Amino acid sequence: MMSAESLEERSLEVLAPPEEVDEELLFLYFENKRRSGGGPLESVQRKDGCTLLVFEEAQAATRVLSKGAHSLHNVKLQVRRPPLKDPCRLLLRGINPNTSMEMVELYVENVMDLNVGEYTLFPSLGGDVLLIQLSQPISTGLWFTFRNVAAPPH
Repeated sequence: MMSAESLEERSLEVLAPPEEVDEELLFLYFENKRRSGGGPLESVQRKDGCTLLVFEEAQAATRVLSKGAHSLHNVKLQVRRPPLKDPCRLLLRGINPNTSMEMVELYVENVMDLNVGEYTLFPSLGGDVLLIQLSQPISTGLWFTFRNVAAPPH
């Protein structure tokens, strides 16, 4: 069931849950309104040391946060709202530090259909990460497209 409420309002993040607390156990716990304050979940996805919970209703996510402390198998779970995404900034990772800035610019312009002046690039000191600052917010569809594109050529 897809809710009209925004994904951000319906999402929570469990920080670094231990391996013995798997996705199924988290799903059952956070769907249990009596124990967690939650409700029906749309998805549970473990990624990058965190687990992202998406509830069917924003009210369930709010109840989970208002409950305060959560624990499962005698392990305290740290639950918070995921950090907000800035629609004018993207982080491009995994760049070969030897790749020329001109090649990266061409890649960004081609993949994102941008012109010079519609973005600014800020490379990291190591050259393997790049912040792309856009002059206009990126559309959700383009953000997902760009997120799933392979790394630029080396």
